[in-house]
Amino acid sequence: MICIPIRKKRINSLLGDFKEAQKIAEVTEIRFDDIKSKKQDLEKIFNLKKKPIIYKVTNGKNLKNTEQFKIDFFDLDHKTNKKEIALIKKYHPESKIIISYHDFKKTPSPKQLQKKLGEIKKRNADIIKIATTAKTPKDSITMLRFLSENSKNAKLIVVCMGKHGKITRAAGHLFGNYLMYAPLREGEKTAPGQIDIHKLKQIQCLLK
Repeated sequence: MICIPIRKKRINSLLGDFKEAQKIAEVTEIRFDDIKSKKQDLEKIFNLKKKPIIYKVTNGKNLKNTEQFKIDFFDLDHKTNKKEIALIKKYHPESKIIISYHDFKKTPSPKQLQKKLGEIKKRNADIIKIATTAKTPKDSITMLRFLSENSKNAKLIVVCMGKHGKITRAAGHLFGNYLMYAPLREGEKTAPGQIDIHKLKQIQCLLK
């Protein structure tokens, strides 16, 4: 699957991108906590919803305002305490929980990656996301190997950030990636190394 991440603070510009994203991607990620809006503005988003949504939780500011809406996935940082996770599950029992770990400086060793995976598994995540920073192309190979070895036993989103990590974004689906992130436009990346959705779809077609 391809997920389009949308990071807009104004509801009108978000709605325009949301409509477009739903036409070309399987999933849309929205940072609801960044939106400067009232509860009725959130209704506008869900009235347009036709495909799954990921709520990327940053500070939880809008969690309460979304209780009445169907949210398919919540993406939470690996440091999120168990009480917050339990609260989300209470109000959204059918939602899937993504637990995310990011390393913005490096790609850990295979042994360290395996250890981190085991730690996150204990938190009962439905999907585990591990994003590291590729300093060299070899780091991307490390991550793809890690993905290939573990994707049969868990739903994983594995990616390397940075220019040397693009191969994980382009070819990760071949190694078992659950989904990949691709912005609508080149200038709207939410992480270094992302490939816009139009280019990513072309690349994936060539790799079939």
